[in-house]
Amino acid sequence: MIAIETVRRSLGKGKIRPGEALNALIDLDNRRGLVGLWALEAELESQFPKLRPQAQALAKAWLQAIAAYRLTYYPEGKLAKLFARLGPKAAPRSERKAEQSPLFEPAHAA
Repeated sequence: MIAIETVRRSLGKGKIRPGEALNALIDLDNRRGLVGLWALEAELESQFPKLRPQAQALAKAWLQAIAAYRLTYYPEGKLAKLFARLGPKAAPRSERKAEQSPLFEPAHAA
C-alpha cells in the first residue's frame, strides 16, 4: 500500500500501530527514497490546518516519525559531507551561473 494511503487511513481511524507506520515509511523509502519522505512530509504539513483537532495530534506523530526516520537513515552530516565533496557542482544552477557570469566580477576600488 502506498504510504500516503496508509497515512490518510490512519488519520481517518484516529490510530495506527507503530509497526504499520514504520512499514509504510520503509516502503516509501524503498520506492522513492529521500525525495518521497520529503514529499510525504510536505503533503502532511500542507494539509495539517484542514484536519480536525483529533487528527492533528496523529498528524504531528506522523511528522515526528518521518523526521526520526530521516535522521536515522539519512543523517545530515553524511549529506553535508557528500555535498562538500561534490564542490561547486552541487550548488544550484542559478548560483553557478552567477559565479561564471562576467557581471559577477567584483568592482575594483579606484
